[in-house]
Amino acid sequence: MREAGISGKTPGSVSPFGLHKAFQLCVERSNGRYFPFVLGEVFVFESFGEIESFISSSSTLREALEVASWAHDLIAPWMVLRLDEFGTEAHVRVELPFPGGHLPVFSSVREVILAVVFQLIRRVTQQNNWLISVRLSQPKPEGRLLQEFEGHFGVPVSYNEGVDALVIDRRWLDMPLKGAVPDVVGQARQQIEKRLAVAVGGRRIVDDVRWALERRPELLREGLEATAAALGLHPRTLQRRLQTEGVRFVDIQSEAKLYRAKTMLRRRAMSMESISDELGFSDRRAFTFAFKRWTGVSPSEFRNQLASNQASNSAAAA
Repeated sequence: MREAGISGKTPGSVSPFGLHKAFQLCVERSNGRYFPFVLGEVFVFESFGEIESFISSSSTLREALEVASWAHDLIAPWMVLRLDEFGTEAHVRVELPFPGGHLPVFSSVREVILAVVFQLIRRVTQQNNWLISVRLSQPKPEGRLLQEFEGHFGVPVSYNEGVDALVIDRRWLDMPLKGAVPDVVGQARQQIEKRLAVAVGGRRIVDDVRWALERRPELLREGLEATAAALGLHPRTLQRRLQTEGVRFVDIQSEAKLYRAKTMLRRRAMSMESISDELGFSDRRAFTFAFKRWTGVSPSEFRNQLASNQASNSAAAA
């Protein structure tokens, strides 16, 4: 860490560039197992005991995954963890939303994050059968490293996917967990909110709404009242707090619909009709009109662009 120039930094100030350098040094000097997987196996939220308490006492995996937004605010503001749900599958996806974050040069950073999430989910579920597959954006490794990937996750791993995600059985998201202690979860949540108030000036209600819309896709078909209920707020209270932050619920919901539409359009097996229905549009034409207003292109054109870009990337990799 010192050699990478990040000695003495607080967690939230460590850049992905510094971590990448440190991880690469560790990979180069390791004579044993692949370093990102070893780090993922032993990772804990050091100095964040309340987050560890929240994870170990959560009632469901969906609840435990709330730590993703807190980790973003307190530890790694350059990292985003997404939860996408498709039919019987749920994809826990890692994004590095800064210029160049998707490039292979940062693959070790994404690998560490995936390995950490894999370990945390395995810990809270106390099971191994929740993971279906792993999707990685990087090229397929060779030799011993390829065996490391397959052996670590114990499920099929696909490469050149354009995303980095753990694909899990969606039923696990809401399955009751054995270690659930609601009182401890509530206390840990209060402590985390206090820490957020000190570290980042408190959590904005707009972030809570975005997180609710992301982890509860059915809310995209509902109005403000349903989202307020999911957050444990009165609708007028939610509306007033959003107004204080200068945003409208309808704009946040439209943003969430666009994000989910783009995610679903990446899955060519999903029809336009099913996407329209899941997002709460009356029919395909209404969805097409809204998507074109948001992006300037139709959903079909967007999907064709994705296919063209993927083909170009695969050709370049080959």
